[in-house]
Order: sequence, then C-alpha cells, then structure tokens
Amino acid sequence: MGVSSGTLCAMPRTVLELDTPFRPGEKVVSTQDLQGVPEGTRGKVKLVNGLQTWIRYWVKFDNGPMIGQLSQNQLVRPTMVDAWNEREAQLALVGSTASTSAAATPAAESGDGDASGAAGLIPAAILERSKAAKARLLG
Repeated sequence: MGVSSGTLCAMPRTVLELDTPFRPGEKVVSTQDLQGVPEGTRGKVKLVNGLQTWIRYWVKFDNGPMIGQLSQNQLVRPTMVDAWNEREAQLALVGSTASTSAAATPAAESGDGDASGAAGLIPAAILERSKAAKARLLG
C-alpha cells in the first residue's frame, strides 16, 4: 500500500488476462497432456526463464513431476480455465471455417482445373506469357 498525504491508499492491481505472463509461485493448470502429467493437473510455477517473446516455465505439478520448458499456451491460471476453454473453442471454430473456405477457394478460382497453391499467387498475365513461351520452345 502506498501513503498519500497521511492516508493509506491501495496500489492499482495488475489486470490478469490469459496472455499475462506467469510469475514464480503462481498456481497453474496444464492445458494439455504432458509427459507424466494429464491435462487439468494443477501445479506451481517454480522458475521463469527466457526473453520477452520466448518465455518458458518450470512447473512442479501436484502429481509429482517437475517439468521445464513449458510455454504460455500449455498452462493457464485456475481462475481462467473457463475463459481459456471458450477461447480455444472460438479458435477451433474460426480455424475449421477458414480451412474449409480456403480448400474451396482455389478450385473455384482456377479456370483450367489447375489447383496448385503457387498458381493462385502468380498473376494471370505472367502465367499466360509462360504458357506461350513453353509452346514456342516445344514446337
């Protein structure tokens, strides 16, 4: 607590979100099956190491093992399990929708039935020029 003109005032709390890094001593839950640790097992962060974009955690789990080099997406705070499950369900829904539309798009766009991935990225004028050159060289 801070002191301001003789009165005690509370310091602002850090807002915890799903992507907020964990701190040593913080309780966590595994979000996937790990070696010797089933999904949903509780544990405690013992060590945080890495850089800003590459942070890894060493966690001592309640069922015994201590596992290192765990990333943020393999752990979640116990109070945020429901929010994490909801976010994963939304990501799965968006991913399945994007993959089905991406699979249908190349076949619909290609006029000659060639559904190769690179042909969709090359401008049509260059493809036509390439076909003409190939025809000239082969006879």
